[in-house]
Amino acid sequence: MRFTTIALLAALTFPIAHTAQAAKVIYESGAFAVRKVTTDDKNKEICKLEVSMELDGQVAAYLALFESRDYYGELFTERKRIGLARESVKIAFDDEAARDIPFANGLAGMDADWRWQYLEDTNNLLDNVKRKNKMRVTFNNGAKDYSFDISLKGSSKAVKELRRCK
Repeated sequence: MRFTTIALLAALTFPIAHTAQAAKVIYESGAFAVRKVTTDDKNKEICKLEVSMELDGQVAAYLALFESRDYYGELFTERKRIGLARESVKIAFDDEAARDIPFANGLAGMDADWRWQYLEDTNNLLDNVKRKNKMRVTFNNGAKDYSFDISLKGSSKAVKELRRCK
């Protein structure tokens, strides 16, 4: 079942730069956006919460989380400024210890502007995004460490919109 989910997710995932055409924005506020994406075969729509991360005042990465446990999380990184993240992503909420989330093997993709990878185990991240005050996302591209601090103010409404999205 997980392999089928990977194939479906790979089919419906597009770089964020192209999702304006391929996805309907359900909710958008600050760093949070809920998008409804249609699969390539047009048989299914799925919603995801995107959390944008800025570098030098411009969006450089996105973390996408799904309500369903059947889907992997996603990390989109800007190809020119960041490149491909290596090994795993560390996510910490408030003052808690960081949680190491590995990438799914062999599922990275890219286009002219973005690279994307799938995250193995994103269970309970949505609940933490909804309830906590801040989130830190950290990863390495092989040459440099990147760390993004995201205020979660307004995130509870975004998570509610994601859960309502059908």
